[in-house]
Amino acid sequence: MGPVSGLLWLAATVVAVVCRFVPGAPDGHDALFWGLAGFTAAYSVACITRLIPWHRVSIEGHAITVVACQPLVATALYVTGGADAYLGPVLVLPMLYVAYFFPLRYAVPLGAVEILTYASPLLAGDQGHMLVHRTISYAVAYVGLVATIQFLKRRLVAAERHQHRIARVDPLTGLANRRAFDEALDAAFADDRTFTAALVDIDYFKQINDRFGHTTGDRVLRELAAHASAAVRSGDCLARIGGDEFALVAPGAGAETAERLSETLRAAGLRVDAGDGPVSLTVVAAVHPTDGEDRATLLRALDRRLHDIKDARASR
Repeated sequence: MGPVSGLLWLAATVVAVVCRFVPGAPDGHDALFWGLAGFTAAYSVACITRLIPWHRVSIEGHAITVVACQPLVATALYVTGGADAYLGPVLVLPMLYVAYFFPLRYAVPLGAVEILTYASPLLAGDQGHMLVHRTISYAVAYVGLVATIQFLKRRLVAAERHQHRIARVDPLTGLANRRAFDEALDAAFADDRTFTAALVDIDYFKQINDRFGHTTGDRVLRELAAHASAAVRSGDCLARIGGDEFALVAPGAGAETAERLSETLRAAGLRVDAGDGPVSLTVVAAVHPTDGEDRATLLRALDRRLHDIKDARASR
């Protein structure tokens, strides 16, 4: 919000200075005008360059600042023509700023303040050229703009949430995908607490596809995902990371919980019909930091345990 606010203040300052030299423009109050122009220019640069850390300020703080700046805006209207101020149309900029950056509960009262500022020359008894009529039009435009931008912003936020979701969800099973698993694993390492990571592999899945077709294979994946999801904890991340490969991140789970989760996942496979019997799963788990203090070491431990089981099964 800070850099955008700075750009809007700078645009208003440039308009004020340029129009000052246009023939017919008000030319009184020189000291006040140039002092105001210098202050707003400096403030604009401070916002744009982030010398003022607006990104650390709460939304309430930004709202208070908008209100606090209204005397500055009213003074700018006064020195640029009062009721007929050539800066009047520039007030569309704070209108846009408030309508876009603030939620409706703030945009409505701030809008009322902006409208009062637009009509501030009336307080000095200066009605100019139909200022009352223009204020009414300005108020209607403000309401329409806020309503439109708030509606579009809600649509945009909903679309972004939907995109964020589908980018992290496996479309076949509805589980998290590899990206979501990687993010959950990174978050678990960042939390720097004990957690369990597990790999789940469907035994002989290729034979299921070859014997019964890919429709059956897809059904097996979906049913396994449903049963496994019901078996793990609500805070765990269960993901499909490959064709018949699943992975789990279980924050806070130590060795005992890891073993219990592994047994639970194997039991979930037994509830799925593979066409000629229940699904058999190979489940391996590793605990951070016991089995690996970093991502690469932990994943290598999981891969090694999975391949050891498969190699032993093949040798038999």
